[in-house]
Amino acid sequence: MPIGIQTDCTRLDNGVRVITERVPNTGSAGISVLVDVGPPDEPVGKNGLAHLCEHALFLGTPLRTNRDLAELIDAAGGCFGAFTAPDYTCFFAHVLEDYVSYAIDLLGDILVASTYPEELLEREKGVIRQEILGSQDNPDEVLLQLTKECLWPEDSLSKSVTGDVADVEQLDRSDVAQFISRQYSPDRIIIAAAGGVEHESVVEQAQDAFWALRGEAVEREVDLPALRGGVVVNSMPTKQCSFTVALPTPSYGADCRYSLHVLSNLIGGGMSSRLYQSLREANGLVYSIQSGLLSYRRGGAMTITGATTTANLMQSIQLVLIQLTSLALWEQPINEEELWKSKMLVRSQSRMAIDVISNRVSRIATQEFHFGKRLSDDEMIDEIDQVSIEDLKQLAAEILLAGLPNLTISVVGPVDPLGEEYGGLVELRESFAQMASSAGTSV
Repeated sequence: MPIGIQTDCTRLDNGVRVITERVPNTGSAGISVLVDVGPPDEPVGKNGLAHLCEHALFLGTPLRTNRDLAELIDAAGGCFGAFTAPDYTCFFAHVLEDYVSYAIDLLGDILVASTYPEELLEREKGVIRQEILGSQDNPDEVLLQLTKECLWPEDSLSKSVTGDVADVEQLDRSDVAQFISRQYSPDRIIIAAAGGVEHESVVEQAQDAFWALRGEAVEREVDLPALRGGVVVNSMPTKQCSFTVALPTPSYGADCRYSLHVLSNLIGGGMSSRLYQSLREANGLVYSIQSGLLSYRRGGAMTITGATTTANLMQSIQLVLIQLTSLALWEQPINEEELWKSKMLVRSQSRMAIDVISNRVSRIATQEFHFGKRLSDDEMIDEIDQVSIEDLKQLAAEILLAGLPNLTISVVGPVDPLGEEYGGLVELRESFAQMASSAGTSV
């Protein structure tokens, strides 16, 4: 960890965890209140409820109306906000260090004392309807949702965080009140602060703001999501076809996570990556192509995402699959130069990300959520440096080859879901899945 950075963690009497990371010579601070509550906790038939609760908590408290909250937030400068993720809900602020106490007080007020007035809640449902409709016009968001629904069709990971319009329409104030009362217990709350902060001061401020929270969370079962995969197409009047090729991976906290990041970057993480060189440089089929990871508490996926014309769609996806299988079968082995470049890219991304205070506070909050502790920057770099070619060879066989039976191909754009392109993609998927099955029996 860089010199002068100090990390501390304290558990308040009611169970709230407070973790801070002081960064010298920083004039601002990031505050994150991560609540271990999300779509997996929603009752059957109440999709979108966790997200509605996130919005509802900004609608006013006994001390402050929703307008008061908005004016106080703007008066502090910086930014306040919230989001609902597949695993949790997060409320955050990034302010000058002089306003840390102010920000914690506001965040505590909305999380402890919100009243969610019925009239305002109905109006907020209209806001969420616009959010949903906006996402349905965005090919990237549609593509992500299609991919999750195809890969995990019977699991909460496939749920849309926002729900759909019909879901939101049938939710009411009693749903919100019961959900928050049952799920927002103090032992599920992590308060993280980074930048120009003092640990003892943040603990004292958090105690003042969150002391009234009481209760304990009901223990959950954490099981692996059921996998399926397939081909799914959503026809949209766009100029290009956006596509994703996805394979299941272990969860966020898996032991192989550093190797997985290195492997993903080698496949499609930079200009020298195999996919960029193959699809763009050698064949001119795409403007951009990249590999990424969806990483959740219970599972994950490696995703290859790009965009091309309808005429080039089949060739583009075929070349992606050729690159993945040639690596899985070790037909094009990774060499030391490739490994070094990929590790350098992962290291650089990790280091540069924490130069931004909001990224740093997000990192310490999610590490506490997933691991129950802070992983130092130096520890993570050491783990990246230790990734070997043999690690990647084994991981390629486990992820790329073994994952092909659950291969997911998603396409959004000017493609007929019942047309020739769809049938060709189904055949392409089946041929690679069969090849992987045959190869697996002989490895």
